Amino acid sequence: MPRYRRVNIDGESLYKTETRKLAATLNPGTFVVINASNLFAQASAPVGRMYVLDCAYHEGLGITDPIPSGHSGVGNYLEEGREFAVRVAAGAYKKDQPITVVAGQAAAVPAAAGTYQVIGYCQDDVTTTAVDFIRIRARASSVTVA
Repeated sequence: MPRYRRVNIDGESLYKTETRKLAATLNPGTFVVINASNLFAQASAPVGRMYVLDCAYHEGLGITDPIPSGHSGVGNYLEEGREFAVRVAAGAYKKDQPITVVAGQAAAVPAAAGTYQVIGYCQDDVTTTAVDFIRIRARASSVTVA
């Protein structure tokens, strides 16, 4: 059972979303972009206008149910101050920890040397033992940290 039941935590989904068909089967709480075919596609890294894929409630699917390729998906605008439950790999997450995007999924910015695009900050103190969700607060634009 995931820690959250919905992706959109801030309740602004009525007017801050886009609806598109999916280019591939995708999970709620992952980051997507609109590709050249006007479909939602998984974001491989922080780039351009990004969205957080919501659950497909309109198809009876919940937060842990993948949305099939070619089906309709709702993407929430990734904008300053918005809060989302996003999909993460197992690990330890701390409040105010910088978050980036790796292969469509939220990931903690590594402590190792490198350059990373921060898209938001973790709002939970939690250790997950499997793929789960954490709450993040988004930034207006990504910031590079080294």
